[in-house]
Amino acid sequence: MLRLKDKVKLRKVNKILFVSFILSCLLITSCKDDYFYDDQEPDWLGASIYDYLVEDGNYKYFVKLIEDVGETPVLSKTGSKTLFVSKDEAFERFFQNNDWGVDSYEKLSLNQKRLMLKYCMLDNAYIMQNLANHYDGTLVYGTALRRSTSVDVLDSVTFEKGDQLPEGELWDEFREEGIYMVKDASSWPLVYFHPKTLTNLNFTNEDFEIITGVSREDDDIHVLNKKVIEKDITCKNGYIHVLEDVLIPPTNMSEFVRHEPSVSTFANLMERYTAPYPNEVLTERYRTNFDPSFTGVIYEKDYFTESNGGGRSYYPYEGDLPSDEDEILYDKLLPYSPGWNSYRRVGGNGEIFALQEEMASMFVPTNEAMQNFLDNTGSGQRIVERYGTWSEMPDRLIYKFVGRHMRETFINALPSTFIKLRDSENYKIDINISDIVDTYIGVNGVVYVTNNVYPPVDYKSVYGPILFGEQTRIMDWAIENNEFRLYLNALDSKYSVFVPTDEFFEGYIDPVAYGTDVKAALKYSYDAEVDEVHATIYSYNDGTIGSELGEITNQGLIRNRLKDLLDAHILIGEIESGIKYYKSKGGNTIIVEGDESAGMTVRGGGDIEAGTVANITEVIEQDNGKTYFINKPIQTPLKSVYDVLSETSEFSEFFNLCAGFGPDFDSRIFATGDLDQRVNKYGINFNVDFLQNYNYTVYVPNNDSILKAIDEGVIHSWEEINATLDLKLRLEYIDELGRFLRYHFQDNSVFVGQGSKTYTGEKYQTATINQVGGNPYHGTIKNKFYKIEVNTEGESIYLITETGDTVRVINEDGLSNILVRDYVFNNDPALFEEIGSSTFNGSRIITSANVVIHQIDNVLKFE
Repeated sequence: MLRLKDKVKLRKVNKILFVSFILSCLLITSCKDDYFYDDQEPDWLGASIYDYLVEDGNYKYFVKLIEDVGETPVLSKTGSKTLFVSKDEAFERFFQNNDWGVDSYEKLSLNQKRLMLKYCMLDNAYIMQNLANHYDGTLVYGTALRRSTSVDVLDSVTFEKGDQLPEGELWDEFREEGIYMVKDASSWPLVYFHPKTLTNLNFTNEDFEIITGVSREDDDIHVLNKKVIEKDITCKNGYIHVLEDVLIPPTNMSEFVRHEPSVSTFANLMERYTAPYPNEVLTERYRTNFDPSFTGVIYEKDYFTESNGGGRSYYPYEGDLPSDEDEILYDKLLPYSPGWNSYRRVGGNGEIFALQEEMASMFVPTNEAMQNFLDNTGSGQRIVERYGTWSEMPDRLIYKFVGRHMRETFINALPSTFIKLRDSENYKIDINISDIVDTYIGVNGVVYVTNNVYPPVDYKSVYGPILFGEQTRIMDWAIENNEFRLYLNALDSKYSVFVPTDEFFEGYIDPVAYGTDVKAALKYSYDAEVDEVHATIYSYNDGTIGSELGEITNQGLIRNRLKDLLDAHILIGEIESGIKYYKSKGGNTIIVEGDESAGMTVRGGGDIEAGTVANITEVIEQDNGKTYFINKPIQTPLKSVYDVLSETSEFSEFFNLCAGFGPDFDSRIFATGDLDQRVNKYGINFNVDFLQNYNYTVYVPNNDSILKAIDEGVIHSWEEINATLDLKLRLEYIDELGRFLRYHFQDNSVFVGQGSKTYTGEKYQTATINQVGGNPYHGTIKNKFYKIEVNTEGESIYLITETGDTVRVINEDGLSNILVRDYVFNNDPALFEEIGSSTFNGSRIITSANVVIHQIDNVLKFE
């Protein structure tokens, strides 16, 4: 209802109602919500905002505010302003009890008066219904929560020193002498809750009461938690809206957290990621407008944040800010600055929300909750064991923790939506309304003070002990730089992860160098100053590490080699009692023996070759599996299928048949020939031509059974084939031999002596296709791969072929469970013999096939 002085009402009420109607219509469709009389003053309209407040008589305190701050000329003249005011009776209540601790108007400082007035002043004229709308290229209806106010950043300049400043060396130079600074250099938005906006955002009355601490009726309008009791009082230079109580301007989320004693533990962690930046523009404005004698520098407090997060990603310099080429980047970044007054959310597709329609939110645990986490959770106990207290934890751990408690959205983090709340990596945040013990509405978002802690998934997963460990930097770097972190953080999976600590990264044999005449071993080390892993390369010969050959700092090469190592150190699933052979993430076979209570060991194929073993030194159980610390890396096989078949006398007849194919034969077993005939098959020597990035079993008949098969005409020897003059028949013999040999190569690795893991009628495909149909024993149809059935009997394995024959795996003399690996490199290893050169730095492990070889007592036949 319009409230002019009685004599004005009597004379002009009809004109006022008419003008109000016209203004409302215009403002509803205005892009800028501009006031109708920005440029001319109607001679009949009467009071300005200032005059109205003076004449009404109920706003003596607010009039005094205007006069003391020097805004009388502005609010007395034509223009377009919106002012939220409080009556004298509200001020009297305010002086009885307030957060500023002032009991009379006279005790308000000039800065407090400035903030109190200017935060309640908008620089355009808005009737209340239009506050729900905003302009963002087009007029957007019913989504606005905030608007910039008339607060000047310089109104918030403070001088601080000593323990008033954040902890950390970046602030130490100012600790004794002090520093002039602003907490943020952007505007202070007014936060309000309009019924249209609340309805459009599915904002419940319960949400409102939890956030503001006051209840509301459906049509109520609030500025922060202060109810609007009168609205749309029209003056010649704008509008007045009356609040039920005096409004103290809020700070931003950062400043609330920093000064709230009950959350000081979290605040100290958050403040680690701040720094002071000199602001020449503010300094000059302060000198011009406030204090011409000022000779100091005004600094801006800012946070290290990701791009579009309102902060910085580089360290401050003394004096001028650094040019781009001189910036020293900081890599521990928060998702956004909790001190950014004019916070603007960035959407998932990179779109930037308007200031008016969104703000941020934070979940800030109390000191008691932070301590309870250390005392009563597994990951909390890890922190205590490693560091003792929160304050001793390194930055690389804390920024993840602080960031998890920061949400880039307010409207999607309302109490009624907590059940759906997820973090930026789509992990669920287990928060309940009952966790909320207090709230604060800042100019840039809402702080929920909680009685619980919401640690990053990194802390709870099998990755956690690696992240926490001061001696696991190499594995941590490998995980981060090969993007394994999210994989290991999957809480709906189970993993067993083997982690060599940094001191044991010595002598890991490089597979690429192993394929050259100059074999080499790598010793890895972590360089904290540049956050990189480097390697020293040594000569290697028959299990002995020799002289140093040079340094490798090429991050592409090191990342590639450590990815291969990671693939061999991660098992999907848990270690089971009695099971010995496991497949790693990369398909490598890992042998686990013993148990956690009586000394557990782990080996790879390369360890078996070298006679080495990795001992489990510590086991940590996490939410999605166990992390096992070991005293050396697991060495994967360095021998190929070709190596083992060619070097083992008991396999000689089978090998001779496999090796007899020329490089141009489609049925060849090994990828031999010139380099261009081995594209995508470059390995330590000659890879099996048809194996892919998978795991396999090769069944090798003993020499007698191969000779018997030749004598019986099942196959023909190369001597017979080469002596056959009929070309067509010779090609038929070659194709027949190739299909016979490939039937001994089976998809999936199976192992002898797996304890409780048995094979019962399990059928696996081979590398030979049924070309004729017929009625094979396992029912394989035409154009499908023939199968082999695998069965366990005690410590033996029996195979049933497509002819129904039974063949036994010979579990004797070390001729079963032979682990080998066919690596695939990006080029011929012979080209990489200059160890440490740019050519060697370009070498890469592309993929591999992991194979187990067993000798069998007869040949396998499919027809």
